[in-house]
Amino acid sequence: MTVYRVLKWEEYRKLALTLKPPIIYYSRDPHPTCKPPWGLKLIFYHGFDGYVFTDYAEGDTLHKTKIPIRGLDDRDIPLLVEDIESFLHAQVGRVKVSPIWFPG
Repeated sequence: MTVYRVLKWEEYRKLALTLKPPIIYYSRDPHPTCKPPWGLKLIFYHGFDGYVFTDYAEGDTLHKTKIPIRGLDDRDIPLLVEDIESFLHAQVGRVKVSPIWFPG
């Protein structure tokens, strides 16, 4: 099993379009060095290999994907599930989108 960290959105998108994963998992993660302090991790699997893409907040959007940041209240996670799903459906097609949690 190999985990590939993909740095550029266009490369990750191209891999998803080529490998056609049935599910792309997402995790809305704290990213304390950013304003607001949130990031997004996208993960899909092909066979035994995993492909991971990480983005981070920069002002009112995520830096690489430009997914909007909404509701900048410190108590809320400002990345809406609907925005993540809409973005992925527009970029890679009608793939299933599912949250993933990492125990911490």
